[in-house]
Amino acid sequence: MKNRYVFFGASSTLNQIFLVLSCLFAANAVAAESKYETEVAKWKTHDDVAKWLKSNFVFDKNRQAQVQIQLKETGVENILTRKPATLFENYHGHCRDSASFAKDALNKINPDYQARYLFIKNKYGPPNHWVTGFKVENKIYVIDYGAGKNWWAMEGVHGPYESLDGYKTFLASLTIQGFAPEMVKWRDIPGRED
Repeated sequence: MKNRYVFFGASSTLNQIFLVLSCLFAANAVAAESKYETEVAKWKTHDDVAKWLKSNFVFDKNRQAQVQIQLKETGVENILTRKPATLFENYHGHCRDSASFAKDALNKINPDYQARYLFIKNKYGPPNHWVTGFKVENKIYVIDYGAGKNWWAMEGVHGPYESLDGYKTFLASLTIQGFAPEMVKWRDIPGRED
């Protein structure tokens, strides 16, 4: 009987530890969301989003590699995109994470931006690229701070364009080894958030 009591006690202690850790994790997630929401509420234009991304976002090659492996092994349904509040806290990500952050922040600042994801298919095959398009006075602009160091020429806020063809023409004018835009289109990001 004593062993049963010790086991029960240990199990109860483990349950308590698990409960405490779960509460701490949940509280941390709520705090991160709150910090992000508070900061974005201060921003007035797309320039504020661009400024934050330019100053804080760090392209993470390991995260990009993780996503490429997931794509091959499990398909697009399981590819991860970092939650904007999480990116706000840890700064590291790849193009999908940056695009998600920009889309969310732009639409919080001004729903008239109608920010959406843009998918850029690389003519030479993966990696492809994700950015955020938005509108100002019926013109298309693109915000991209999620390019890796080899694609740094893409970074910035680009536009205005009458159509996505204008942005594609801009991308085609860049000299980037292993990259040429085959297609640029509005598209939802498949997968799930982490």
